[in-house]
Amino acid sequence: MRLAELTGKRMALLGLGVENQALGEYLLSKGLRFAVCDRQPEVAVRREWGDRVEQWRLGPDYLAGLADFEVIWRTPGISPLRPELRAAQAAGARLESQTRLFVERCPCPLIGVTATKGKGTTSSMLTRILQESRASGLYLGGNIGLPPISFLDALQPTDLVVLELSSFQLQDLEQSPQIAVVVNITQDHLDYHATREEYVEAKRNICRHQGPGEVLVVNQDCPTASGFAHEHPGTVWTFSTIGPVAQGAWVEAGQLWLRRPGAEGEVVCRVEEIPLRGRHNRENAAAAATAAAAAGASPAQIRAGILGFAGLPHRLERVGEYGGVLYYNDSLATTPDAAVAALQAFEEPVVLIAGGSSKGADFSSLGAQLAAGRVKAVVLLGEEGERIAQAAVQAGYAGELVRGCASMAEAVAQARLRVEPGEVVLLSPACASFGMFANYKDRGEQFKRAACGGG
Repeated sequence: MRLAELTGKRMALLGLGVENQALGEYLLSKGLRFAVCDRQPEVAVRREWGDRVEQWRLGPDYLAGLADFEVIWRTPGISPLRPELRAAQAAGARLESQTRLFVERCPCPLIGVTATKGKGTTSSMLTRILQESRASGLYLGGNIGLPPISFLDALQPTDLVVLELSSFQLQDLEQSPQIAVVVNITQDHLDYHATREEYVEAKRNICRHQGPGEVLVVNQDCPTASGFAHEHPGTVWTFSTIGPVAQGAWVEAGQLWLRRPGAEGEVVCRVEEIPLRGRHNRENAAAAATAAAAAGASPAQIRAGILGFAGLPHRLERVGEYGGVLYYNDSLATTPDAAVAALQAFEEPVVLIAGGSSKGADFSSLGAQLAAGRVKAVVLLGEEGERIAQAAVQAGYAGELVRGCASMAEAVAQARLRVEPGEVVLLSPACASFGMFANYKDRGEQFKRAACGGG
């Protein structure tokens, strides 16, 4: 899209989260004007942006009258399937997004990474690997927390950008990254997407528009992800935690292997050297290694990057050891599958803190893991706590279920009463955070404070 096409258009930023704030700064820097529509009655940037914004539509009626605009810049958290947006489109409005604008205007190669779970860790580990082969000109942005539009003007054709992409950000893309990485696809955000099929189709945009000279990296162990490779026009690399692949990385006999085109398999590192716990993090490492190899990194550079990766906050983050008990913060585990993966990372007995607000999830897999694993007790939070309890009982879980905790401090205190030295207290909620907490970061930070405070 040429920015000149936007001059004089009636435009609105719909939702003023992190992405649209960055987009607003970008548009204003180009001399473009717009309205702001947001459900909050007041927003922090109003004083700064002032009369450069044509109109402020704030409060509960912010979605009314969207047909007044020719271009609507949707924040990722607002689904394009909402009836108000569909009505605006029917009236002639064009839906756009910060991610779509960035991808269309980016002057350098892009590596896009998506997954139901693990895309943040994979993107960050991949970036750490690529730092071994590039002294400069490497950027990480997207769902990881840095809107890429904020560094668009700094990019040169020789640079490289890694983008972590959610289904919300992929939903309206009409151009795919040159290297697309699909770590896994299960089920998530059914409170946002109409169906699982619509969710998968949003994810497919990461590679849907690739051409013959471009690369798709997919998980050989995931039927949905590997299905993206069918009739793909470009080069396909795969990875696995089960066994060898023709071109890519895999885990076998306690080691992470890599096979590049026309070469024999090479050992990258021992699995025990990967600095993150759990099978799901071996999957993330295999994905990052494969994508890095497709981007030209050597096995030695891949090894150095993996071993030098420290992990991310709120992703199975070791908080500390207090009174002989290990505390792990996995607040970003907002789906049952993510919580199952976290539980499978531990051989020690676990007291689990779980629950939160609804995303329309099915907790049967979590219930089965609770019944089969070494979980001594489950401390339940939020509106979904009782549904998790019901799934656990139906699966035959015989441990203790602790209901009625009104705060994270209370949940940690209850967990501490039920754990002994050498065991683990794990926050892995399997649910969204809203209601009791501002977001998953707030939830994780409250857990860390409570864990440290009682140490």
